[in-house]
Amino acid sequence: MDPLRTVPTAQDAMRRDVFVFAPTVPILDAVRELVQRGFSGAPVVERGRLVGVFSERDALNAIASAQYEDEPPGTVVQHMRREFTVVAPTADLYEVASVFRESPVRRLPVVDDSRRLLGILSRGDVLKALIARFPHRQKTQYEKLQDHMALRLGASF
Repeated sequence: MDPLRTVPTAQDAMRRDVFVFAPTVPILDAVRELVQRGFSGAPVVERGRLVGVFSERDALNAIASAQYEDEPPGTVVQHMRREFTVVAPTADLYEVASVFRESPVRRLPVVDDSRRLLGILSRGDVLKALIARFPHRQKTQYEKLQDHMALRLGASF
């Protein structure tokens, strides 16, 4: 079978080493981790299963509310999102690309039928996997003309 004809799947492009939060992590510790690592969010895992997603937006809401109410900001489980999109490891990357095109999410958790976290896919991961399917791109007419002119004139453009 032609490898360029096979459809790549989420498990082909996902990152398997995923930084996660436990639900009991204090908000301030979670925010420090996100800032230090340069992440916009992370999955929340309890007993091996994905139970939520904690993002910068959730962190902003938690900290602003805590300061306004003059109370401690609490833990990740109190502020994480419980409703979010996930993909199966067998989802083809064209489907995944559609999810990214239609929503503002930057990363998608990849989970099995039991919601065990298997990996994570970013927009960049999908782009890299899809662009790899075009290793022998044909030159455009303009590129061919540039090559021809460079040979003829002995100069490069």
